[in-house]
Amino acid sequence: MEPRFHVVTVLHPGGERLPILLDAERQPVAWVNAYLIRRLRPRLSVSSLVRTLRVLGYLWAWASAGAFPLEARLVSGEGLTQDEIVSQLYPWLRRNFQTTAKVRRLVVSSNTVAFRLKVVSQFVVWHLECAMSAMPVASPEIRGMRARLTLIERSFATAARARLPSAEHAAPLSDDRLQRLLRICHPESHENPWKLPYRRRNYLIVLMMVTLGVRRGELLKLRVSDCLLSRSIPEIRVERSPDDPADPRINEPQVKTESRHLPCDASLARYLNEYICRARRKIPGAHRSPFLFLSRIGQPMSLVRVNGLLDQVAAVHPEYDDLHPHSLRSTCATNFRAAGLRNGLDEERVDKDMMYFFGWRSADSVRPYIDAAIRRESGEISLSYQAALFGRPIVGSDM
Repeated sequence: MEPRFHVVTVLHPGGERLPILLDAERQPVAWVNAYLIRRLRPRLSVSSLVRTLRVLGYLWAWASAGAFPLEARLVSGEGLTQDEIVSQLYPWLRRNFQTTAKVRRLVVSSNTVAFRLKVVSQFVVWHLECAMSAMPVASPEIRGMRARLTLIERSFATAARARLPSAEHAAPLSDDRLQRLLRICHPESHENPWKLPYRRRNYLIVLMMVTLGVRRGELLKLRVSDCLLSRSIPEIRVERSPDDPADPRINEPQVKTESRHLPCDASLARYLNEYICRARRKIPGAHRSPFLFLSRIGQPMSLVRVNGLLDQVAAVHPEYDDLHPHSLRSTCATNFRAAGLRNGLDEERVDKDMMYFFGWRSADSVRPYIDAAIRRESGEISLSYQAALFGRPIVGSDM
C-alpha cells in the first residue's frame, strides 16, 4: 500500500493561510514544510503553495514507499543520482494518483509531468544549495557539490524529452452561444436551472464575469463597498487583499492580477443595486459579512460553488458542457479586443488597454486572448468565403 499524506491549510488569527504537509499519522513533514516557509511563502499565493505541496507529497510518498533516505541525502548535500532521477523518480511522477474517476488514466499529461519535475527539481536544488552554503568558504567539497548540482539540474531538465503541446486556452463563447447563455440564466427564464432564491445572484455572477472579465477569485473577493454605483459612471473596485482577516474561508479566493477600477454599464449597475438592496438582504446573516456574494447561510461563497452553478447549467443544457469560469473571462477579453479595433485603435494601444482592464502585469498575458481572437476571426473569414463559393454555380458539378 502506498504511503498516504495530507495537505492542510492552517488559518492564523491574523488572516494568514499556511498550507503544510502531513504524513500518514498527520504529523508535519518538517524538512518539506521548511522549504515551503523559507523559500516559497513570500512569493506564491496559497493556491499555488497547495499545488506545489501536493507534488512534494508525491515525492515524499516515493521515498517512503522505497524506504529511500531522501531527507538525509538532501540535507547532507549528496542529492540524487542521474539513474535515480530518470529511472525511478520520473516514472513515479508520471503516475495518475487520482482514483475517483470512472475511467482512470494510468499516466498524467506531459504538461503535468513537466510541472511536477520542475517543482521537485527546485526543491532538491534548494536543499543542496543550503548544504553548500553551510560549508566553509574554502572547503574542497564545494567544487564537487557544484558539479553534482549541475548534473542533477541537467537530469531533471532532460528526464521528459517528449515535446510538450502548448497549453489549451479556455475557448471564448461565440456571440450566439453567449446570447443564448444569458437568456438561459436570466432570473425569469423558464429554462433557468437554478432554484428561485439564487437566480438573481447567479445571473449577476455570470453577467459580471462575461462583461467585466473578472476571475472567480476576484469576483468572490468583492465587497459591497467595492460597488461604487452612485457615481456618474458606476465602477467596480477590484482590490488585492491577501490573508484578509475578515475572510473566514480556508481556501481564500485571490486577486491574482493588479488592482483596478472597472466601469459599469447602467444596466449592470441596476442589476447590482437590485441584488444588493433586495436579494442579498434576504440571506440570513448577510449584514454580518462585507462580501458581495454569499451562500444561503450568509457565508462568503466558495470557489467550488462558482464552478458548481455553471455545472448546473450544463446538466440541463448539455451544449454548455464545456462551460467554465475562465471561458467567460476569455469571451470578455476576445470581445474587448474586437471592440477596440472596431473603434479605430491600433493593436498596440488595444493590448495596453487590455493589460489595465484585465489586471495583467506582462504583455505575454495578452497573447492567448489575441490568439483566440485571431482563430475566431480566421474562422469567420473562412466561412464567409465558403458561403460565397457555394452560393455560386460550381463548374463541373453534378449536384
